[in-house]
Amino acid sequence: MTTTTQVPAPDSAQRRAAVIGGAFGFFVDMFDVYLPTIALAPALSYFVPASVPSGTKALITAGVFVSTLIGRPLGSLIFGRLADRVGRRRVTLLSVAGCAITTGVIAVLPGYAQIGLWAVALMITLRFVDGIFLGGEYTGAIPLAMEIAPPGRRGLYGSLVSIGFPLSYCAISLLSFLMLHIAPAGGPHSAYAEWGWRVPFAAGALLGVIFLIYYSRTVRESEVWLASVRKAKRTNPVRTVLFGSARRSFWQVFVLMAGVWFASNMASGLLPSLLGSQTTLTATQVTGTLVIAQFVHTLCFPLMGALTDRIGRRRFFIACGVSVGLVCAAAFAFLAEGLWSGVPLVFVLTLLIRLSGASMFAVTPSYICERFPAAVRGSGFGMGYSFPLLVTAGYAYYQDWLGHIVPYAYTPVVLLVLGGLLILTGALIGPETRDVDLDRVAEPDGLPRAA
Repeated sequence: MTTTTQVPAPDSAQRRAAVIGGAFGFFVDMFDVYLPTIALAPALSYFVPASVPSGTKALITAGVFVSTLIGRPLGSLIFGRLADRVGRRRVTLLSVAGCAITTGVIAVLPGYAQIGLWAVALMITLRFVDGIFLGGEYTGAIPLAMEIAPPGRRGLYGSLVSIGFPLSYCAISLLSFLMLHIAPAGGPHSAYAEWGWRVPFAAGALLGVIFLIYYSRTVRESEVWLASVRKAKRTNPVRTVLFGSARRSFWQVFVLMAGVWFASNMASGLLPSLLGSQTTLTATQVTGTLVIAQFVHTLCFPLMGALTDRIGRRRFFIACGVSVGLVCAAAFAFLAEGLWSGVPLVFVLTLLIRLSGASMFAVTPSYICERFPAAVRGSGFGMGYSFPLLVTAGYAYYQDWLGHIVPYAYTPVVLLVLGGLLILTGALIGPETRDVDLDRVAEPDGLPRAA
């Protein structure tokens, strides 16, 4: 026997505020995640002296990026439980406040000339703390937005929330592009190294403050969550997700998202530096190429989300697995063949990599939320989304190991093939979810059912 709870239907204003809030939160989240790979890369000499070997510099750069990725699973564990216990809205506000403060502190960090290698240590530590708060943001804002979305259009609403991801990447690239013109890079004493890189970090902190003002004034708590608190049996949401009735959903999502993160680390995290080393484009041209490619990719997200409302999420992820393992991997192999010249050719290649290697994010909000019941949805989404990062965050070290087997330039190809296989496997072993009822808060096995 199943138990259902009648949840008041939200009005259009509630839905609009929740979706904008979710997208804005995702924007702030991803803006912070990719700040090191885009904005900080030209200023690395400010933190690391020229005497450090290039291989060590690469590991330090990866460490700054990876520290945030490792912090996010811990954040999802802490804040996901809170999102299921005290509410989606409160957790969203608390976690974004932490992000804003941490990013603001990073913006005023001294460099190697002032405090030596402590500068790098502080950067990595603060990025780890930032990752904890980032892991908390999407355990609240995204489930809240999906629980308010109308059942037949959750794919579209989820893709609108996900727009924050490519838009943030585009915004960082554009801001860095402008700063490189205003304060050119060129060594530890250049204008960009001294202060130019600080502007994007300060902008990230300011975005967090703006988000807090908007979200606190416009977004109300999810009625679905309120109903789950009133009606569902009180359990430990983390234990339920990892070891209880929702464990099969978690491990299926874990496999799927491990593939998504392998692909994203290549198509987002590694792509800027690879374009700089494997093409003849200047740093400014690379940044401009990324801005335009990201903007075009962003326009495709609503189309992809609406498409999954018609054909289903499962089919879409199956297609993504194939595109990552074949198309995106082939594009990286083509890029690794030599130094390519000409902005048009590099732009087409960049856009192809983005479309084939990062389009999964258009559907992940709706799909992962649909895999977990309301009582544990915050924990299920947070851990399912971020726990695979514990496996994939060390991609730079995997590349270093693979470099002893294949030419180093082709190591991303191997990881993309692996990522495509994981996405395909995760999609095949999982069910179709577009018709599940997110309002249903109690089932015999704790899992959502088709409407």
